[in-house]
Amino acid sequence: MPELRAYQRKVLDQLYAWFELNHEGNPCIVLPTGSGKSHVIAELCHEAVQTWNGTRILMLTHVKELIEQDAAKLLDHWPDAPLGIYSAGLDSKELNTITFAGIQSIWRRADLVGHVDLVLIDEAHLVSHKDEGMYRTFIDALRETNKDMRVVGFTATPYRLGHGMITDKPALFNALIEPVSISKLQRQGYLAILRSKVTAKRLEVGGVHTRGGEYIESELQAAVDVHETSEAVVDEVLRLAGDRRAWLVFCTGVKHARN
Repeated sequence: MPELRAYQRKVLDQLYAWFELNHEGNPCIVLPTGSGKSHVIAELCHEAVQTWNGTRILMLTHVKELIEQDAAKLLDHWPDAPLGIYSAGLDSKELNTITFAGIQSIWRRADLVGHVDLVLIDEAHLVSHKDEGMYRTFIDALRETNKDMRVVGFTATPYRLGHGMITDKPALFNALIEPVSISKLQRQGYLAILRSKVTAKRLEVGGVHTRGGEYIESELQAAVDVHETSEAVVDEVLRLAGDRRAWLVFCTGVKHARN
């Protein structure tokens, strides 16, 4: 069973302390990318079910890959976990004491899910700031069964262009728990220090429109997913990467990534 790092343990201790002081509301935990958010989610599920008998947990996210990743970490921490997966993309419709679910698959099934004590949302910045959308509609429906249900979000990006902070009213979340910074994780050796370079090849995005402070994905992909551009980008990546064993490339979509 993996042992939590000191800052991961601190996350849970701060969360429990917040709940003791706040009998209403929903906190969002801010953890930098690469800090092991899945391990924190796993241990929270483990401790909650073991400590408070009868607790039912629902973990929600928007892509099947995150469900698989979070579920694998839970089973690392707790091999006998009472885990169910509810995701059309993973061809599973199983509910259990702990259920990891895709929001697209489950948001209309509050009647089937029934009583839930704790909802966890991975990538919580995708929850609408307004009282609308799949997450908010589903959570409102679950609260008809349990008005005392609590929601805990997890994100690396609590501020979004076009929306503001994830806690700005009428947002679902009303507090941030920020146990550790990127710089501290770098000093402790958990995250590498980033060194950026200006690339020789520049992408032309002059005609691409924005929505909510971000490029419209379909327009961006059409603008940059060009064979000649991709060839030049790959050549430059190969020159810069040298003998590094792992690279991370940000693309505009699945098709662009494959090309």
